[in-house]
Amino acid sequence: METVEEALERTATALSSSISRVFVDLEKIADTVTAAAAAASGVPRRSEFLYLKQELANFIKQHSDIIVGAGIAYAPGSLREATHWLEWWRTQRTGEPRFVTHDLNPDSLNYYDYTTRDWFTIPTASGQPVAVGPYVDFGGINVNIITLCVPAPTAQGIQILGCDLTLANLEGIFLRALQLREPVVVLVGPNGRVIASNNARIATGTLFLEEDMARADISVDVSPDNPARLPWKLVTLRD
Repeated sequence: METVEEALERTATALSSSISRVFVDLEKIADTVTAAAAAASGVPRRSEFLYLKQELANFIKQHSDIIVGAGIAYAPGSLREATHWLEWWRTQRTGEPRFVTHDLNPDSLNYYDYTTRDWFTIPTASGQPVAVGPYVDFGGINVNIITLCVPAPTAQGIQILGCDLTLANLEGIFLRALQLREPVVVLVGPNGRVIASNNARIATGTLFLEEDMARADISVDVSPDNPARLPWKLVTLRD
């Protein structure tokens, strides 16, 4: 009979494999951004990256079982036409991604300063791909999400390619892989928030409290080979 720890290891592998496939394809798009910027004469224009609309639409469709949107955030001053520029698309029922409008005017009350967001600052500083969250996406769909971020270095700065995963989609992968009702198992992000659990009393998106941590028994890294990239843990709780 499979032990609880073996079930956790199997679940960690399933989660890591699902996320890794998304990371791999997002990194391929990031590589094209680096190449397009290098081929441009001087500071690129937005027209140099028009191909991204179709690339990202294909990417969203390919991974529609887990992601709900994707896009690119440009480093400040890296485009000729705009100091800041963010392009993001969301899935919709028609199957064609919808462009998400963000207010990028610093003088506006609704200004969305993406350059201060963790999903932009963390991969920019580290130069490495990373999963950020969960957090509430107030600038987009107002639900708890996780953003997978991949840096695309260029001579003008580091552009960030990203995609959004909803906790509902991740919970489905988690529960199908885990197949355990007992003990209580929680998938926790680096900010201490619950990504998924097999117990209805521990809701996704909520903070994993100190009293919960005091009950922690077994802990398994979801991505032991690269915890910085996917900093999630599976934790069992004692009764």
